[in-house]
Amino acid sequence: MSLRRSIAVRLTLLFATVATLVLAALGVAIYLSARHDLMAQDFIELENKAALIRDLAGNGPASGRAQRLGEALGHHPDIAFHIVDDRGAVLFSTAPALLREHARRQPIDTTPRRHDWILTDGRCMHALHLRQTLTDGGSLVTLLAIDDDRHAAFLQRFRHLLAMAIIGAALASSLLGSYVVRRTLRPLHTLADEARQITAGRLQRRLSARSAPAELEQLAQTLNGMLARLQQDFARLTGFSGDLAHELRTPITNMLTQVQVVLAHPRSNEAYRETLASCAEELQQLAQTVGDLLYLAQAEAPGALPSREPVPLDAVADALLEFYEPLAEDRQLTLRREGMARVNGNRLMLHRAIANLLSNALKHAAAGSEVRMRLAEAEGLCRISVHNIGMPIAIEALPRLFDRFYRGERGRHEGAGLGLAITRAIAQAHGGSVSVVSDEAGTVFEMVLPVAQRQAPSTHGVDLP
Repeated sequence: MSLRRSIAVRLTLLFATVATLVLAALGVAIYLSARHDLMAQDFIELENKAALIRDLAGNGPASGRAQRLGEALGHHPDIAFHIVDDRGAVLFSTAPALLREHARRQPIDTTPRRHDWILTDGRCMHALHLRQTLTDGGSLVTLLAIDDDRHAAFLQRFRHLLAMAIIGAALASSLLGSYVVRRTLRPLHTLADEARQITAGRLQRRLSARSAPAELEQLAQTLNGMLARLQQDFARLTGFSGDLAHELRTPITNMLTQVQVVLAHPRSNEAYRETLASCAEELQQLAQTVGDLLYLAQAEAPGALPSREPVPLDAVADALLEFYEPLAEDRQLTLRREGMARVNGNRLMLHRAIANLLSNALKHAAAGSEVRMRLAEAEGLCRISVHNIGMPIAIEALPRLFDRFYRGERGRHEGAGLGLAITRAIAQAHGGSVSVVSDEAGTVFEMVLPVAQRQAPSTHGVDLP
């Protein structure tokens, strides 16, 4: 597994890094707090010793001050003392020469004030340097200091202990983080395993969205929706392949049979001409079918519209009604157009879509009835409806009317069954939809298009209300 691509490794490293930094910061804070507390304890001890010195020197005769101070302070080897009376006599001193020399250059405080002095040899001393007034009116200059190295051994052991604790905690956090991350990502691996089991022959399988965490449930549902659409499209493609093979096989078989029959025995020129005319008719039908398929593929392709322009649909409808007027008179039908509408679209494609609806209505309208086209605009939508009176379409056939090669009742429908499929593709390329309603009152095909220009979001378009 590549470290660059592994989410588990990256999350584990991130978790370990953050945990290490937090623990290191906590360890530094603990160490500094402990060192500060030790320094504070040192100064408190120095202040207590300063108070003890003042009490010892102030109580009793002045001649015994040195003895009393020596007896009381002699057993504190870790504290440096240098006590001088107001006559300059040294009463007690354990301070090294460097400390005394440094103290001579420093001001003398009248109240205890904490100092951190750096001596010339590099040592750091915590010191009090003050003048104390005694009860008999005399005074003492007292110097007390503790070497900062007094707690060096303890602090070093404490640092080592903190470092080992931080390293151990960081390792434990890394292991725990790795376990938590891998356990958290386990549902993702489960989804991946389930997805690998979905093949072209098992598109009906779905990912277990309900058992996935909330963060992955939406992903699983989205993938399931995609699988449902793929299954539907795959089934449609399979059906289309079968229908296409059937549509091409029939005329080819007819032509092959006719040619074989003619070639089996010598025929007259008239018989050959009849056979060639029949083959030409079959080839013309094949050419029409192939042309319709090519146009349908182009209409369903993304970005199918070569150009857009304002199209007055009433003018397009009037031109089509005038074109189909002879056919309508031959079938004793009346043509009528109501309303006006204008959309932004491709004029030629819209012309073909409306022509397909009108041609379909003329084929199935009852003799002596009226074929009515109605145009209307409302709420940003343009509605083109074509109504004819005739035999109702079976309810179970309505959802399939716009499928390729679907003819419904074979004896009723003519052509290759691509006209309504082309109409739907054109409507969806314009960001619209097409629907049909059929009952005893007649059949109404309605195409809904957006008045304003809008890019169709996908190959299949969006069905508008």
